[in-house]
Amino acid sequence: MSDQSQAAKFFLAALADRIRDWREALEVSREAIAERSGLSVSTIRRIEAGTVDPKVTTLWALAKAMETEVCELADVSGEELGIAADGTLESR
Repeated sequence: MSDQSQAAKFFLAALADRIRDWREALEVSREAIAERSGLSVSTIRRIEAGTVDPKVTTLWALAKAMETEVCELADVSGEELGIAADGTLESR
C-alpha cells in the first residue's frame, strides 16, 4: 500500500472517530442524527466505522444535524496522524 493510500486510510479512521465522538458527546443517537440529517442510520453507522469515505455534502448534513460546522466536525490534523502536506507518511 502506498504512503498516500495509507495516509488517507489513517485520516478516514480519525474522521470516523471524530464524528462518532462528537455525536456521543452530544448524547444523541444515530437514529436522531439520521432524522435530522436525512441520512440513513446505516450510512451514519458506516461513516462512524470508517468503512465509507463520506462526500462533502454528507459531512455538511451531519454537521448541520449536530449543530456545528463541517470544519469543526472534520478537524483532524494530518500532523497528528504523521501525514505530511504532500500526503505521505512522515517517519517518526
